[in-house]
This record gives sequence, C-alpha cells and structure tokens, in this order.
Amino acid sequence: MTASPWPIWRLCDAVTLLWRSWGDEFVVFNVAANQTHLLDAFSAAVLKQVEASPKTLGALTGHFAAELGADPGQVLPRLEEAGARFAELGLIERLNT
Repeated sequence: MTASPWPIWRLCDAVTLLWRSWGDEFVVFNVAANQTHLLDAFSAAVLKQVEASPKTLGALTGHFAAELGADPGQVLPRLEEAGARFAELGLIERLNT
C-alpha cells in the first residue's frame, strides 16, 4: 500500500473543546489547556471537522472546495494556514502517513 501524500489532522489527545458562537465569530475553549481562542467562521468549520473525526488534508480540501464552490487551489492555502495555527496552539497534530 502506498502512503498518502496528505497528512492526517486530528485533535491532540488531551484536547476537549467547548464552543460558543456569535454570528460569524466563534470562541472555543480548550479544557485541558484552560485556553480560549477566537476563530472566524472558516477556521471554526475546519476545527469542527477535525474534532468530529481525523481527516486528511486532501479530504478537508475537497470538502471545503465543494462547500464554498471554490477551486481546491484556493482552499488549500487557507487550510494550511488554519492547520499551522491550530498546531501552534496545541489543538491539532498533523500526522504524515
């Protein structure tokens, strides 16, 4: 079997998230780290997808391109930016397959 070129994104083991929203702004509280983060609608949707179950970057790109009616090449940089931020905050980890 060949390895996928897409990393898998998943929540870090100890992360439990609590959500609140006001219009297009979302606040997510990471219980384990006792930290609160303000997210825009796109970033929140990405994190909710990963929270529901681990996803490859390719699957996320396809999902959001279809949902937004956008070219995958336009969606991918936004996803990579969100993923880097989530990893820096200790919310997700990116696993190479």
